[in-house]
Amino acid sequence: MDMSTKWMKLGTQFLAVVMMCSVIVACGEGTKSSNSSTNASVEVTASGGNATPAPAPEVKEPVSVKTTYYPFIGGFNIYALKDKEYDLANGVNLQIDAMGAASPLMGLMTRDTDVAFMTLQSYMVSIGTLIEEGTDINSLPKIVYLHNGSTGGDGIVTDSENETVADLKGKTIGASFGEVTHYMLAKALETEGMTIDDIKMVDMGPSKAGSAFVAGSIDAAVTFEPYLSEGVKSRNGKIIIDTTTLTNTILDVVVVRADTAAEKPEWVTGVLKSIEDATQFISTDLESAAELAADDLQVSKEEVIEMYPTFYLYTHEDNKVGMGENGWIFETMKDVLDFYLEIGTLSTTYDYSLLITDEFLW
Repeated sequence: MDMSTKWMKLGTQFLAVVMMCSVIVACGEGTKSSNSSTNASVEVTASGGNATPAPAPEVKEPVSVKTTYYPFIGGFNIYALKDKEYDLANGVNLQIDAMGAASPLMGLMTRDTDVAFMTLQSYMVSIGTLIEEGTDINSLPKIVYLHNGSTGGDGIVTDSENETVADLKGKTIGASFGEVTHYMLAKALETEGMTIDDIKMVDMGPSKAGSAFVAGSIDAAVTFEPYLSEGVKSRNGKIIIDTTTLTNTILDVVVVRADTAAEKPEWVTGVLKSIEDATQFISTDLESAAELAADDLQVSKEEVIEMYPTFYLYTHEDNKVGMGENGWIFETMKDVLDFYLEIGTLSTTYDYSLLITDEFLW
């Protein structure tokens, strides 16, 4: 081999080594750049070997959220979401305690609970009372979701001789003054152009009214199941009107404190998404859902399935329509407020639109 050929061969080998080193350096620089942009702790070995795996991302602990609930079919999805752990999947741990003596709204304001489920009527009369005592409406708890509405679970049971609501004129009817049964009675009479003045209302709660009707002490009762069915069986009675006709008359809403609504923590949407997940589960697999929630509701699986049609669980889409601009909830709130002003429970009107926020919907 002559010298020129030898040097040419060595030059070629040297060039190959240089090119190889350039590739290694370039790969190292690319990896370093990639690591800088992703903050991943990856090291490249001198020989371009395997990288050290990045640490696993930090897992957030579910946020504990306190609420209270009284077991009844309207809370079907509340118990189902716990049984299916939809709350944990949405970043919250919903802790459900039995409802105590304090009202759900008071529990919120004393910070004993974080989220409350209550009837619209109870919410609005409590808010109105606080406003009349001098509380700024902007500091009061806000409605963030429509939870459930009665669709046959509440009604008026009476003797079979009464064919229509108009036949109740002059009759004694049991209903609780200022409560949802009083409001429902007023709405029922309104369908026939009548008012409370056209009947004789006896002030009693729905369970007592149901029992009084069965005992023959009153002519009709505004009550709920199972008292409606018991009245039909025991006195050959009939349900003259119920919430299948009086839609959106009796409903429960989800409420949080004003500071919670203002700060907009993620856990609120987490709770609402958990409710929606459970609602969809119930609608697609009622049998399994009923079996899961029966113990929580303190009834049998068969009873859960039987009672399920008497309450409607509002979906996320229902909420976007009902709580959005010109949503039906505003007209219902106006009607409820007018009712309390008319019967004298409240003396001052207020801007109920300030009590609704749809900012937690998605």
